[in-house]
Amino acid sequence: MASSHKLSATALSTFLKSPKQYYYRYILRLEPIQQQVANFDHDKLFGVLWAQFTDRFYKGESEASNIDVTRAAWLEQTEGWVPEKARDTKTRALDALMPQYYQTFSPDDGCRAPEKSELWLENDRFCAKLDGLSYDGVVHEVKSTSRSPQLAEQLWKVQNSLQVRLYCVLADAFGHCVEFAFKDPPYQIFRGPVILVGDAQKQRWESELNALADMIYSLGDDPNNYPCHTDGCCLTTKGYVSMCQYQLLCTDGINENTDVFYKKRERK
Repeated sequence: MASSHKLSATALSTFLKSPKQYYYRYILRLEPIQQQVANFDHDKLFGVLWAQFTDRFYKGESEASNIDVTRAAWLEQTEGWVPEKARDTKTRALDALMPQYYQTFSPDDGCRAPEKSELWLENDRFCAKLDGLSYDGVVHEVKSTSRSPQLAEQLWKVQNSLQVRLYCVLADAFGHCVEFAFKDPPYQIFRGPVILVGDAQKQRWESELNALADMIYSLGDDPNNYPCHTDGCCLTTKGYVSMCQYQLLCTDGINENTDVFYKKRERK
């Protein structure tokens, strides 16, 4: 069964986390007008810029140029809404990580083919933009993240994520390699081992993904089919409070104020 909208790994994860958030973001195609630190939008931006940095690295851009472009983009796109302390902290991380990447890796190391960097893949129901794919069919997945006390568990979580599984299925990959850029001191790049993926495993993953897609598509556009699940979309702990960016819609519904706070998402 095909649909008018194709499902990305982010869309699938959003649905599993909070069906109502999925409804607002992917069915109504609404997103907040204002980016917010409370929603970790600055961390998401850091991740996007880091992916673009590694893309330019594997396409042969010089160290000085790549660093200048990335740093300028970060400062420009965080101006006015990210508090100076948080902005400076992430700037220091970029300044440490970017030269380290050039010192540690080479564009010719075989981890990513230049023409398969930032690679767009899709079929009749799924879509994805891979960070990279090697000539021998290994997915290169790059993450900027904070360091977990247990690296093995942090690595396992990404290696077994829905995102990596979808990438391997769409690319018909032979394996995957996960890489971390740690944003907290000591700033380090960690590249995990290549994990091979067999045909039987990919077939099982594809079946699971198709079953999930079937369920999502069967719900249609009735908002009552998408319950709000605050345990999945609202983080309230001793150290952090992050409320769902669609909290206002869940509380008040769609009304005359919706256009003040939300805008239509652009189709990619």
